[in-house]
Formats: sequence, structure tokens, C-alpha cells
Amino acid sequence: MYKKNQNILLLIQQLDPNKKALNHALKIADIFKSKVLVSTSPFSKNRISQIDIENYINQHESVSAITLDDSEDQPNKNIKQLNIIFLLIDINDKTDFKFFLRNNIFSWILDAKIPSLLVGENTSSHTNYSNIILPIDHKKESKEKMIWASYFGRFNNAIVQLILAKEKEDVFMKTIRNTLLFTKKMFSQFIFEYKIHKSELSSRYIDEEAFKTSTTKESDLIILMTGKAQGVFFLRYNSKKIKHLIKHYPNPILLINPLKDYYLPCEG
Repeated sequence: MYKKNQNILLLIQQLDPNKKALNHALKIADIFKSKVLVSTSPFSKNRISQIDIENYINQHESVSAITLDDSEDQPNKNIKQLNIIFLLIDINDKTDFKFFLRNNIFSWILDAKIPSLLVGENTSSHTNYSNIILPIDHKKESKEKMIWASYFGRFNNAIVQLILAKEKEDVFMKTIRNTLLFTKKMFSQFIFEYKIHKSELSSRYIDEEAFKTSTTKESDLIILMTGKAQGVFFLRYNSKKIKHLIKHYPNPILLINPLKDYYLPCEG
């Protein structure tokens, strides 16, 4: 059962005539039976006027323009107030991943209690979300990606593909096997197809392998996680890595922060 009055929050950098980010938001909203709220990015240098945003979305009855409160409680204050279940970001890779800036969209993403869907300049405009790809590494947090993949399988009849890393250390392989066992038990409760692919690459390279082995370039979703660590080195590594992936591949990224006490898109 879906919760009532849930929304997708789309933050845009500019009014793209092709409406790529908006099309992605509309597809996600269709899958999760929700509506779309649109605002200019709180960290955009060139703020888009409210009138321009309203004209941009006027053909879509399920889309509304809003003005975000830019208080220090962002992003979770508005996420809770507006019942947001996904944050969709129209990424500007030249400015959004500068890890040394205190206030930018990447630090905002890392604070969010909802997953962030990243759409970049090279992201495909096709929006089926029918082929969900999950790289599985040696970290225990990989299990947290499974519930989000299962939503797309359950509500969009998507195929979920697991890309398993290969490690030399037995302790790491044990964690990967436990994640796979957990996944099989979880997915067996629902009716959707999933496939398992064993890689020859280690966890260090498995995320990029997932992008390279995508079976189609038409907007397959890759689900990634940030790490539990914080600090400058964490920001530097994650910002550089995600910027590289969003810049070089056409796949949108669903980015999840571990153990964030998430607001979930459905009940039961």
C-alpha cells in the first residue's frame, strides 16, 4: 500500500528545452504513484524565477513549482514537511561536486534522509527504469541497496541485475555471500526477475564495472551507496568518483546514504 500524498522533489539548474530531468521525475512519480515538486537548486548561481518554472511545467497537472526554505535545517526539514521520497538532482558536474565547498549540492545530498537520483548532462533521456543494476562489494552496507531495487522490481516490473565483486580475502567473500543470501531471501517474497553476474574484479572496481556491463544505454538505473565515514577525504573520494561516473556514462544514479533512517516510498 502506498502512503498518501508523497512527492518527488526535482531540483533544476537550468530550464532544459528537452526537459530531461523533468521527464525522469515524471517517470519516477508514475512508478511510485506520487507527484512532482520542482524548485531551482538551492546552490545554483543563477536562480530561476518562479514564473519561469511555472511556465516550464504548465503542461503537467501532476507537477507543482515550489520555493525552498534555505534554512540550515536543509534538506531534511522540507523533506519531512513535503513528504518527499526521492530527491532528483539535475547535476552540473562543473560545480556540484567541489568537495572543498561547505555549501554545495553534494553536501546536501549526503545529509538527505532519502535517496538522491542524479541526472547529468550525458544521462539518457529515455526513462523506462526497467533494468536496475546493483554492484555488490564487500561492505555490509550493500544490503541496504536491495530494498530500493526491490521497489522498482515490484512496482515497475523491472529486472534487477546483481554484479558481484570477487575478493581474495575470505572474510570479504563471506560478506558478499551473506549479502547475496540476504538478497535471495528478500527478493523471493515478490514476483519480479533478477539475475546474478559474477565479476572477476574486486570491490574497488565493481561500481564502474556495473556501468560498463549495462545491457542497454537507455536509462538503466545504477544503485550506488556512499560510505559510513565522514570528513574531507570521504568527500573528496566520493565527489570525484560520482562526478566521473555521471560524466562518462548515460545511466542515472540512485545514490543512497547508509543508515539514514529513511522515509520509505511505500508501506508493507
